[in-house]
Amino acid sequence: MGVGLGAGIPLLYPPTWGGPPPLVGAWRAGTDADPLMALRNSYPMGVFTSVFNVTGQPAISVPVHHDDATGLPVGVQIVAAPWREDLLLQVSRTLELAHPWTDRRPPVS
Repeated sequence: MGVGLGAGIPLLYPPTWGGPPPLVGAWRAGTDADPLMALRNSYPMGVFTSVFNVTGQPAISVPVHHDDATGLPVGVQIVAAPWREDLLLQVSRTLELAHPWTDRRPPVS
């Protein structure tokens, strides 16, 4: 049996983003000079999540932390084996209880 979800590995924990959270509108940088910059700037936003969006595997992002520099949320992605939404929701709920986020707000300038 191959290695992967459902082969003895119940969950994966890839990041949701490859760096600190982007500021609002960051994807627009440079689009006045080159319209393709919007696509290039957006690539890092989906590099870790898009594969699960395409395959339809159950996945969720839980904001468990805030970036100290910006106050913006930082999430962890949880991916389960096909048809294991039950496990995915149980673990994400446990994380939310351990790291409550509903009352946190980033600064507004």
